[in-house]
Amino acid sequence: MARGDPPMSLDALVPYYNGAYFATVAIKGRLGKLGPEARPPLQEISQYQQMLIGFREAIQQTIQLKQQR
Repeated sequence: MARGDPPMSLDALVPYYNGAYFATVAIKGRLGKLGPEARPPLQEISQYQQMLIGFREAIQQTIQLKQQR
């Protein structure tokens, strides 16, 4: 998005957050192969994944509420 462009619609944010989540799945899979030294980063990625899930669910709930109006 360029500066001055209108903000993304809520509907466009859902696939954006899905992509961000699945990128973390791929990274987590690669780090998991490194062994025990990768545990701290794996825990951080898990926390980030939970945050992404929460944001995605909130966006979906907001979309539903707007549709009910």
